[in-house]
Amino acid sequence: MAQPPTSDAANWSGLPADVLTSILCGLEFPDVFSSAAVCTSWRATARALGRSYTRPQTPCLFYMNAGAGAELYSLAAGKSFRPPDLPAPPIADRYIWGSSHGWIATADACSELHLLNPATGEQLALPPVATVEQVNPVLVDAGELSRYDLSFYDATVPRKETQPPQPYGVGELREVLYLKVILSGDPSSRGGGDYITAMLIHNPRRQLSFARVGNDDDERWHWVTTSPRYSEYSDCIYHDGAFYAMSRQGGIHRYTIAGTFASCEVIFNDTLPYDAFNVYIARSSSGDVLQIWRYTDIQEEEPKEMRTDGFEIYKLDLEQQCGVGLRALGDDALLIGHSYTCCLSTKDYPKLLPNHVYFTDDSEYWLMEKKNIRRDVGVYNMEDESFHDLVTLQLWLNWPNPIWITPSFTKINQ
Repeated sequence: MAQPPTSDAANWSGLPADVLTSILCGLEFPDVFSSAAVCTSWRATARALGRSYTRPQTPCLFYMNAGAGAELYSLAAGKSFRPPDLPAPPIADRYIWGSSHGWIATADACSELHLLNPATGEQLALPPVATVEQVNPVLVDAGELSRYDLSFYDATVPRKETQPPQPYGVGELREVLYLKVILSGDPSSRGGGDYITAMLIHNPRRQLSFARVGNDDDERWHWVTTSPRYSEYSDCIYHDGAFYAMSRQGGIHRYTIAGTFASCEVIFNDTLPYDAFNVYIARSSSGDVLQIWRYTDIQEEEPKEMRTDGFEIYKLDLEQQCGVGLRALGDDALLIGHSYTCCLSTKDYPKLLPNHVYFTDDSEYWLMEKKNIRRDVGVYNMEDESFHDLVTLQLWLNWPNPIWITPSFTKINQ
């Protein structure tokens, strides 16, 4: 009896583009990258995903690798990937001061801030540093920028200086001025008359200024003068139309932006009689407001390195003005550092470890003074209070500082 003719192997390269697009849109970016290597037609489809590719991504560690340039270490895949070519000058020449919605906030050699999306290579300039209230550019006779003078006064008007202004070189200012940039949304998703707001925690005394991203009619930083008199801020998040800033004494102040003014409401009073450097605010996946205290220690042996050695986490009751200590995060994973502080449910992000804290360096003075030491990057298990590295061998260079980022592949005006 004659055998039926053998059919040819499936022609995967001939899969219709719309079918392939629907498949790729359900994958995280490491799998999309792998799919793009199958053949030229798949690569073309992957590159053309654009705004249709909106799948939530598991956070990655953005870092520099010797000889390889910028890379993303994927917590989902457990390995590193190279993002597209980044705009000149190289990211290695930048300082990193925050990440939100897939964008990192970088300061260039002239101390100017730029938002950069490592997944798309797009870049947006933030308002000039000279528009920060406390910064005064000093010009030489030919009109060339010579230096910046930084004034010292608290967040009240009329201004009253507490010490003479301090001079800083053009590239030196970024080391002392910036602390953290927080975005209210994804700049690539703005449209019409809507603008994303950038909130900046900056020196002197960890004050706040905000700016509209991409608003050509308002290219300046607006100084927040409604803060309680001696507030110094350690962290900030955006929720439900307002910024929530955590003071170094544990208080929470809600800022609502209207035009060029930020109204302030104290929603949680200070909890400490002293200033702490490493205190964060986050919302759990169930909506609870969390206050996180991070404890660090400098190792005795040479070279001296700063290491995280513990966390305390409190669930806050804003009505009763009290906090309850948490011994576990449940199904949540917490990410902290210079990145946007957030809790993610491991039910939605199964590659993350529940009840774990993922952390990177963000010590204000230690980072600037010790740029060439091993970075404090790791994972903390709240159940047994143990620490472990992401990988056995550290892939990342010491500088710029590694930072958590949730990749966004949505391009501006796609």
